[in-house]
Formats: sequence, structure tokens, C-alpha cells
Amino acid sequence: MRRLPLVAAALVFAGSAHAWSRRTADQELSPALVKGKLEGPIATFTVKFVVPVDKGTYGQQHSSIELPPKGMVTSATASLNGVTHSLAMLPAEDAEKKFNALSADEEHPPVGRKASAVLMSGSQGTVGVSVAAANGGVLTLELTVASPTCFFRDRRWINVPEAWAASAEVALRKLVDQDGPNAACMSNGSTDVPRGEGVWMAFPAPELTGRRSGERIGTFAGRVALGDEHVTRFELDLSAKISDVPRDLATVILVDGSRSMFAEELETQRQLVMSYLRAAPDSRVQVIAYARRVKPLLPGWTTASQAAPRLDRELRAMAQRNGSHFDIGLAEAATWLERVEGTKRVVLITDERMAGRLEGTPPATLKRALPAGTLVHVVAVGGSSDQPPSRDEDTKLAPLAAATDGMSVRAGKLEDPRKLHDSTLLVRPVSLDFVKVKAPDWTQITPMADDVACGDEESHEIAEGDSCTWWGQGDASAGPVIVEGLLWGKRIQRFVQPNLAHGRDIARELSVLGTLDEPLLEKAHLLARAVNEKWSLYAQWGGRAGYEDGFGLGMSGGGRGGICCGTVGTIGRGSGTGSYREPPDLAKQLRPLLAACEVETVDVRATLEMTLTEIAELTVTMNHPDGTPSATKRKRQQCVEDALWDSTPMLTHVDQHHTYNVDLRAIR
Repeated sequence: MRRLPLVAAALVFAGSAHAWSRRTADQELSPALVKGKLEGPIATFTVKFVVPVDKGTYGQQHSSIELPPKGMVTSATASLNGVTHSLAMLPAEDAEKKFNALSADEEHPPVGRKASAVLMSGSQGTVGVSVAAANGGVLTLELTVASPTCFFRDRRWINVPEAWAASAEVALRKLVDQDGPNAACMSNGSTDVPRGEGVWMAFPAPELTGRRSGERIGTFAGRVALGDEHVTRFELDLSAKISDVPRDLATVILVDGSRSMFAEELETQRQLVMSYLRAAPDSRVQVIAYARRVKPLLPGWTTASQAAPRLDRELRAMAQRNGSHFDIGLAEAATWLERVEGTKRVVLITDERMAGRLEGTPPATLKRALPAGTLVHVVAVGGSSDQPPSRDEDTKLAPLAAATDGMSVRAGKLEDPRKLHDSTLLVRPVSLDFVKVKAPDWTQITPMADDVACGDEESHEIAEGDSCTWWGQGDASAGPVIVEGLLWGKRIQRFVQPNLAHGRDIARELSVLGTLDEPLLEKAHLLARAVNEKWSLYAQWGGRAGYEDGFGLGMSGGGRGGICCGTVGTIGRGSGTGSYREPPDLAKQLRPLLAACEVETVDVRATLEMTLTEIAELTVTMNHPDGTPSATKRKRQQCVEDALWDSTPMLTHVDQHHTYNVDLRAIR
């Protein structure tokens, strides 16, 4: 069968009729088709490009490569008239030597049938593709690109180049959101993406929506072993609606009718009450005005939506009197709450101008006056102008709210009387407050510049729909990460044991960010299995002759803001011709894959049964130094086997069921 040439492109204009030899330098290219899906927190795209190639193309050109921030090419295939070649992952130096050997020299004279080859190499922020093409033809190239996402409102967001959205399949184009996520999500999941650049896509992530009210809080912690040091990435996610309004909710709202209330405070109080009714329209309410005595403003328990017109009139016409006896108001509220079943709450509004005896009343005494399980919110009016209701633990009656798992809130005076306050935070929890991360075995690190980690601030608040991350560094014995916060007054705590199963994803992210200290960064590069300073992708097929001169058709591209991508190779099926058989140096190819397994002092030997580039069977024997613990032996054995099973050796020609015995001992 006649072999067609192979070239590699990063992004190619769909339907372009220009050959690579006629392309201009630094041309930004676009894909022909983009597909995508969400795999856990990682978005995976298949990006297809089509380009014609002239016969005998062998020169150097450059085309800019656009990928998602922190995106990485994890595999690449090239199809030429039905024949597919996959790129094999090799140590970067070895791959470069193989490609350079195609230039004319004594071993590869420029006579006979020329070889075709493709090399993908690069370092932080760049990706380069070099190609030697013996014949002309049309190439269909598919890249698999993986990138971390950020969580926001039950969707996982990623910023992609505009050309991707234009060429995306219909299902993927429907995920484009012009507004994009909030600023925190942009920073967390898409470093250095200015507003207005690229296109935001949002993949549905409904894993939290099916949980019970108040429990829609997700945690995730992965870890990667970088030799003796481990790095963990912890993520805290809150669903877009963290809690629901109880169907059986019954609320007594105590309004301050004392003469110490200013006119603007009375208006703030009225609007707070009306806002509460709108936030819980199907709940039952009773509103009681308190001064020296109390006065119910409704004849009985009333549905909130039906009570709104009457309460608006009553609050506007309420006559102020002496006394701020909220204790009598609590006693009256208890009487009403004893008459109903369901979820019982009290919202106590006060100007905090009260008698000295009331300021010193222990919260336990006030709590005992209410039915068991009654939750009390305290709202202090009189803060800064136009201050919406917001949590404030320094109000005078904050201890009463805390004793009942309620919340203390302050609302400011209104400059614009027509402005309505939002009281949803009094009806149901809408944030996790005072978030703290406790990880005694880990030392916090900040691999991303300007990243606000979970619990960094004294009163860190995570609003529903938002997320935050936390990075730590420790050793192999480092234990769980603990996060805690307040959901209203209820303490929420989560214990998360970082999981090594997600180590490669973390290593890739660290490799792209490039902010770790050496030698940890070097180990992250190795574990990332990505085209970076340590790895390249390479494929060669066809003849053995070299080229007269040149370094190969090249493409290179840079990421935005210094954050781009390497490429990660998965080895697929290659093909060779003729009867020539070159003894493979499998040890040289496979030994670097064991860098993370800590087997420098171990005698490692492997037997591989190969069919083409497929490992059909694998046996690993290991001879450890005396005194090595059994657990360490099992861990190293599993690490070595996993590394070898994930590889595909680069062989010139392999018969079916051919067996290789490989000595993988480290060179000492």
C-alpha cells in the first residue's frame, strides 16, 4: 500500500485549500470540528483539523496555537486516506534525537524512500510540532485536549478560543454562555483570561442538586506523590440553591414599635417584612409589634402571600410607643408557635436601643421561653446607608441567635425609600460563612498567583453556587483536610481524605502552572505524562532515507498570559514496511516511566508480550533490598505495573506475540 505523508497542525482553517508550504509564519489557525464532554472536573475536547500537504514538504513554519488556559493535548492521531498513526510518548531528548537523525548524514543519505515522521515537543507556555512528509496528501488530525474547569452554579465552566465555539458541534455550541461565571470562578479555573477574550462554555454538573436541603455542599481532594513530598488540591463547591424553604414553615416576625425607632429605620423594617413574605410566599406568618406591650397585626396564622397587603397597611400606620420589651414579644411569639406544627422560627427586628436589664439577659433564658427547636434570627436596623441585610456577629442580640442556630444580621438605612431589601438569607441559608480549612499535616501553598484560597480571609463567606480551592504540601503520611463553616448558626464540618487516584490531573495542572520549586516541578513534569521539558510525542514510518537539509516542517504556538499547554501522548497503533528489524532499546524507553515509583535501589525486570505496539501481557519481577517493608514492596510493584501498562513502546517492527525481556534497573 502506498503510504501518504503525515503532517501535524495545531489549529487549521476548516476547508482551507492552501498547503503548508504556502502558509505564512505566525498564522492563527482554526479547527474544522470540536466536540467536548465533562469527565469529573476535567473538560475533554476532541478537536479535528483538515489540511492539504504538498509532496516532499520539508521546511519550517510556525502557526500560533490556541488552547484553553491550563489546557493540555493528551493525545493526537493523524488519518491519511484511512490509515491512522498515533504519536508515542518518549523522553524529550530521545524523541528529538530520532527526529534530528532524519537530516542527511552518513547513516541516512538522501537517497531511497524517505521516512515520514512527526515530533511534538515544547516547554511551559509553548507547543511545537515538527513534520517530515515524504509525499503529498490530505491530513485529518484529531487532538484530545483536557483542561481543568471551575464550578459555578451547578455548572463547570471553561474558557475556550472563539474559533472552537464557531466550529463546535451543535450540542457543544448550546453550552456557550455569553455572560460567563463570576470573577472568582474565572480566577480559579481560568487563570489569566481577561474579560472579553475567548468564549465561556458551561457543562451541567448536577451532582449536588439531588441532595437534601442544607447538604448541597460538595468537597473534593486529590493528591499527587512527588517523591517524598505530596501535594494536595482541595475544592469546596456549593450548589446554586444550597437549601429550600421548608414546606411547613411557620414564622413569627417581631417588629420594633418603640419610639426610639427613626423614620428611616421604620421604613427599613417594613421593607424587610415585605421582602420576607415575598421570599416565602407559601409559608405561614404572624407579625407582632412590641413596645411596652405587644400587638398582633394579623387575626391569626395567615399565608404570607395573602397577608402582604394587610401587613403593608398596618406597618405604615403603626403608632410608636414607649418601651422596647422584646422579651414580652418573644413570650407572645411562643404562644402563637405552640398552636402550630412544623418548622418554627422567629425573626426579631430591633434598633438595639433597649433597657439595660435586657442587654444583660442570658441567651439561654430567652431561648427557654420558646418552644423546643425554635430558630431565632436577629435583625439590627440602623447600619450604614443602603446596607442590605448581611451577617453581623457583633449585634447586641447575636448570642440569642447563635444559641438557637440562627443568624445575626444588620440592615442599614435606606437613602432611596423605593429600594427593596432582599431577605432571602433570613428564609433559607444562602451561603457558608466563616469558612476555615484545617489541615495540620499540610502546609498551605499558592501555585496560582492572586488566588484566594478557601478560608484565607477571617470571615470567608462562600455564596451558594460558588466554589473555592486550597493547595497544600506534605509528606506521604499527611492525613485528611478538614473544612468547616457556619450554615446560619449550624456548624458544618467535612473530613476529606485526599485521593491519589486523581494524581495525574493534579500533576498536569502543576506542570502547566510551573510555580513549584525544583526538584518538585521536575517530578510533576514527569508524572504529567505531557509534552513539556521531560516528554515529547513522536511517530515515524515509511522508508529510512533522510532529507537533504532542514529541520522539518515545524509549528509552534504560545499560550495566553504565559499559561498554555504541553501535550500529553497516548501511544497508539503505528506501522512499518519492509523486512528490516531494529532491536529496540526498550529499557531506555521504559525506565523513565518509573521515576515516580521510587525504585532506584530495586532490581526491576519486566517481560512484555507485544503485538504491534500493543502490550498483550506483562510480568514484572522486583528484588528489593533486605529489610524493605511489605507495604512498600506492594506499593512499588503496583506503581511499576501501572506505569508499564499505560505505556506503548516505540518499536520499528513487531511480530504477533513477540516477547521482550527488559532490564529496568536504574543506571548506577
